[in-house]
Amino acid sequence: MPLTIGALGIVFGDIGTSPLYAFREAARAAEAATDFAVLGVLSLMLWAIILSVSLKYVTLVLRLDNDGEGGILALATLLDLQHFTPGHRGLLLLVALVGAAMLFGDGVITPAISVLSAVEGLELVAPSLTEFVVPITVAILLVLYAAQRAGTHRIGVLFGPVMTLWFVVLGVLGLIAAVKNPIVFTAINPLYGVELIWSAPEKAIFVLAAVFLTITGGEALYADLGQFGRKVITRAWYCFAMPGLVLNYFGQGALVLADPTALRNPFFLLAPNFLLLPLVILSALATVIASQAIITGVFSLAKQAIETSFLVPLAVKHTAEEYESHVYIGTINVLLAILSISTVFVFRSSDALSHAYGIAVATAMITTTVLYVSAQFRLRRWPRPLTALVGIVILSIDMVFFLPNLGKIPTGGELPLALAGFALLVMISWRVGTRRMSEILTRRGYVEIEELEGSLRTSTVVHRTAVVLSRSSVRVPVALSRLNQLLDVSFDRFVFVSVKVAGRPRIGPSERLFVDTVSKRMSRVSLVVGYMQSVNLPALIAPALREIGVDPGSVIYVVGHERPLPPKRIRSVRDVLSFVFVVLMRNAARAADRFNLPHKRTLEVGYPIGFDASRAPDARPPSGRANPAEVVLPRK
Repeated sequence: MPLTIGALGIVFGDIGTSPLYAFREAARAAEAATDFAVLGVLSLMLWAIILSVSLKYVTLVLRLDNDGEGGILALATLLDLQHFTPGHRGLLLLVALVGAAMLFGDGVITPAISVLSAVEGLELVAPSLTEFVVPITVAILLVLYAAQRAGTHRIGVLFGPVMTLWFVVLGVLGLIAAVKNPIVFTAINPLYGVELIWSAPEKAIFVLAAVFLTITGGEALYADLGQFGRKVITRAWYCFAMPGLVLNYFGQGALVLADPTALRNPFFLLAPNFLLLPLVILSALATVIASQAIITGVFSLAKQAIETSFLVPLAVKHTAEEYESHVYIGTINVLLAILSISTVFVFRSSDALSHAYGIAVATAMITTTVLYVSAQFRLRRWPRPLTALVGIVILSIDMVFFLPNLGKIPTGGELPLALAGFALLVMISWRVGTRRMSEILTRRGYVEIEELEGSLRTSTVVHRTAVVLSRSSVRVPVALSRLNQLLDVSFDRFVFVSVKVAGRPRIGPSERLFVDTVSKRMSRVSLVVGYMQSVNLPALIAPALREIGVDPGSVIYVVGHERPLPPKRIRSVRDVLSFVFVVLMRNAARAADRFNLPHKRTLEVGYPIGFDASRAPDARPPSGRANPAEVVLPRK
């Protein structure tokens, strides 16, 4: 039960706050002034929940995990794209990146619309407070984003109980209203929804786009799979979340049937006057928790993208020792805060913001379906005809909501698409740029580790052991070669460490380290980590260093720091990607910080790399002279 309650606080925050605005927007789109229209809207909402959340996510998608982890990038790594042809590999990789980018865009809008819709309840408590709705919303968001740095694990224990109370209140308020007008329960019949769409096809696009707001938090069920597991999420959904949501929607429908003027804010009008203010406060708490869950999800997604080389390395801070998923990424947090608060100022009401909401999530849901079906084909858990049939069914469900959401583009839907486009540009630029930089470094020529000892100039020998970070386990890093060539410096002993991020979320201690002795003076250590694990390099390699007779507390860490140079002229898409990559690279967290290296024992060697596409990629300038190196001595 404690895990179930915890899941309510983390997994269902987004979908749990949809009753604040979803029925209102769908009923307005259907111009619900009759029993027929209200019952049609309720039927569409109920079956959207059943088909998209219960069938697709809870029954099907949650069963496919990558060592217990879920989410778009986890699904992409589970696919192991090397098993596909180059064309299919590129297409599936693009699908994964588009899905991840859309979730970044959703992370901006969800906190804005959730908190704004809750604070709007003050208009019913005291109409004179209407002009303060936006300032109060902004103040709540500022506090929310400012609190991220300290971590939420201390107050996270309250999330589950508050959301449990929230779903109970949703269900009770809805049930009380529904039993007064039991005709709403006939909306269980899907024909009401079909007849509503059939009778007014000109409104169908707008109605379905608004109905989609009911299920916009469905993707979080899969993204948070690793924290709670399928059984806990399934139990929380069927025992608390789904009954509370369905009853509340039916209650709002019953209220509007009895009093059509209640459509101005049917959620808050479900409560009697003396409970209105407590409901506003509870709603604000629920939306803050929902926003927190979304922000945490974006941080987790960003960390996965960093570790799988889809995103520029950024400083990642773990806010709770016992929870790997509790991370804070300052750059992402600042961007989310600026964009979310700006969104509130631009749209100023949840009604207006609903036009921008949904298209990003609808696109992300389609990408999840494509990757899910591709993974099922590859894993061959089902007969291929059955896999194809399941794929057609769930993709059809997604398309029913995706196509109507395209109609939102002229009225606000361009915002999440623009945000997602920016995120996609960043990820593609980083992916292409890192591969190109690797090609450039390869062309300049590497010395094999086995051949290093004979090529070293040894006029100055530092009597310490150097732990040298290397991209490859067989080649000498450029940093060490430049240090030896330019300063004529060498070390008593070398330990070359390469870090590889596996396609699994976590790697156990028995599979993590591989030690190889090259000679008396040189050793190799290969470290393998999961993409959800943090890398405290000194602590992780300490056992290997002791194994080869090296004191971990006395070594000097030698790290290379590439400084790419932008193309002189922008003449192609490749040049644009290179320019973006250069900007990202210059603002990326240094390896010394990402790997938690001790500053006083870290030596960083920087060197420029030309990215001008007008000549063949090469690390040497046109004059043929060697590039100068930048040496950053250990910090005192």
